[in-house]
Amino acid sequence: MCSSPISARFKHFNVILIHGWACGWQDWSGVISRLSDDVEIGVVKLPGSPDAVPLEGRISLSECAAHVIAQADELGFESFTVVGHSMGARIAIELAANWQGRISHLLLLDGSNVPGDPDKAVARLANQIAQLGQQSWAEAAFGSMMLDNLSPDKKRNIVNRAAQYQANVLMEYYYAMTEWDCDKFVASVAQLKCSVTILQSTSLDKNEIRRSITSHPSSLWLDVLRDLAPWSSIKIVQNTGHFIMLERPQLIAKYVEQAFSNHVNLKLPNLK
Repeated sequence: MCSSPISARFKHFNVILIHGWACGWQDWSGVISRLSDDVEIGVVKLPGSPDAVPLEGRISLSECAAHVIAQADELGFESFTVVGHSMGARIAIELAANWQGRISHLLLLDGSNVPGDPDKAVARLANQIAQLGQQSWAEAAFGSMMLDNLSPDKKRNIVNRAAQYQANVLMEYYYAMTEWDCDKFVASVAQLKCSVTILQSTSLDKNEIRRSITSHPSSLWLDVLRDLAPWSSIKIVQNTGHFIMLERPQLIAKYVEQAFSNHVNLKLPNLK
């Protein structure tokens, strides 16, 4: 299963951390080191990611969510908070929509929606990788995610890890993510009943160009969450790129701790 030397601590509160597309569990190390001893942690390694079990065949975000539930069961987490970054934020919503009694809180980090048809989106990705080669593609793709505040070592680690992915795995997850955006995003948000905190630093426009949330505050991601989960607490994280947890690990740790101690100021509806 998805586990690591830091994936479980037998304490008092439960949290599961889900990484993004072409990323890995290592992205959470700075957050984990800042959490108190009262937090028991599950760190997801999605199949096909570096250091994880291989991906066999097709994948969907629903299957990813089931994978996370299986890990929660293995860790003995009856209920838990989910922290998801990017694609992991989508998986977090899918979890909360389908296992409503298990998820106590969502902390969604810089989610977005890939515009357009899944087949066309994957065809664009395949063409980019074929033209550039995977290393150069990774440098260009992740360079567009506003990494300027990260150290050269952290930038290099992000790019090199993406380049290590098998190309077919990248495309399977990209298709799954885009398909979920098109077919399940709105319906899944409509099913949410738990408390939700959204930390947003960037937005993705219709041309898949990532920009600062301060200059481009409107996006399908935020608009749907505002409309269908109006009790959500949306926090704008300024002067920060896509990898909030690498730039601002203390901020993420703070919100995790607050979620457990009920210090997040949320306006929840009467959910029965």
